[in-house]
Amino acid sequence: MLDEILGRGCTALISDHRLRHHARVGFDGAELVYRANERKLPAVLYSAHVEDDEATSIREWRYRIPRVVQKGPHSVEAIPEALQTAAAEVAGRRALERRGFLTPVRVVDVHRDGYPTVDVTVTAWKPDTVVTIPLTRLPATHQSASSSLIGTVFLGKVNFYAESEAELFFHDLELAPDPPADWNTE
Repeated sequence: MLDEILGRGCTALISDHRLRHHARVGFDGAELVYRANERKLPAVLYSAHVEDDEATSIREWRYRIPRVVQKGPHSVEAIPEALQTAAAEVAGRRALERRGFLTPVRVVDVHRDGYPTVDVTVTAWKPDTVVTIPLTRLPATHQSASSSLIGTVFLGKVNFYAESEAELFFHDLELAPDPPADWNTE
């Protein structure tokens, strides 16, 4: 689908999110927008289901989704600015709040029902705030929805200058190394 869009010479893309359910394709709009931005086609996710899906199927792809626009009254007016933000990012100009920095992320809970997720805390963002992320953001070796994940610390790129939880992304998470045996934990 994206090859066809690019082949037609399109210069931008606006996509709804729940394509898998309504368009009967094997992907959601968040993945399409991610792939478009990855291929330098400025793209924006425009959905009525942002609040329902932001911690799961949208956050899965959030790293390359500069802006998500919630459908509603006057929401169409936000699209031009969102497309400008996407165009700047695909051109290599990421705003500070969209830059990922190596950050510790600690698992505090595991959810197995529905879309498997984990609750984490982000040390450099708001360390007392719990953020839900898809289990698939963790390394493949740690994607079992087991309570043994609780307390595990990962390191990865997180945009901890993000203003809101909805804007956070989690990219390239890896298991954090154990501290040295002689490290003082007091």
